[in-house]
Amino acid sequence: MELLDQIVHYSQIIREFGYAAMLIISAAIIMQCHVPMIPFAVVAGVCGYLYNFQQGMLLAWGSVVAGSFIALNVFRFFKLDRFTSKLLSRYKVLPKLSDKFVIGFIVIVHNIPAIPIAIPNIVAAMSSISLSRFIIFTAVGLLVPCVLFTGFGAGVDAFFANPGILTLIPILVIIVFLFLIKFINLDELLSKYE
Repeated sequence: MELLDQIVHYSQIIREFGYAAMLIISAAIIMQCHVPMIPFAVVAGVCGYLYNFQQGMLLAWGSVVAGSFIALNVFRFFKLDRFTSKLLSRYKVLPKLSDKFVIGFIVIVHNIPAIPIAIPNIVAAMSSISLSRFIIFTAVGLLVPCVLFTGFGAGVDAFFANPGILTLIPILVIIVFLFLIKFINLDELLSKYE
């Protein structure tokens, strides 16, 4: 089933819940941050389809950032970092998850629709990244996918006059981020957010 067909299909199911539809879609997005059930492109598209671009964008972005925050705390509560550390040290592979690597991973992976949102949350939980850094860079990393998929659900022609720009925005974000990592002292910049 194509993306648009999936968005229409799930929108019809969600719409049947009436006033609780917004809570249902928000809960689905939050759960998707823990365990990938429905691709984020579909759920964000449903937000745009049901609630127009602006309201759908706020709902999708707010829910996915809140869900990632909850997921990180849940994964850390269950000591995921200690479990993976023991598992990887058993095979003589110790994870070297510096803040710089984790931040880059979060921002880049969130812009690749084929990778579930739970993956960066799990990697962040295995690292020692601070909660504030995680939230800031998760929100930044998820902004472009939320805009794109919610805009697609709301109607691409109402969102951008030229649909070719939709494929360039994530690529541009990744290139700018890689440029910043290469030429800016990220450790000094991140020390301001501790």
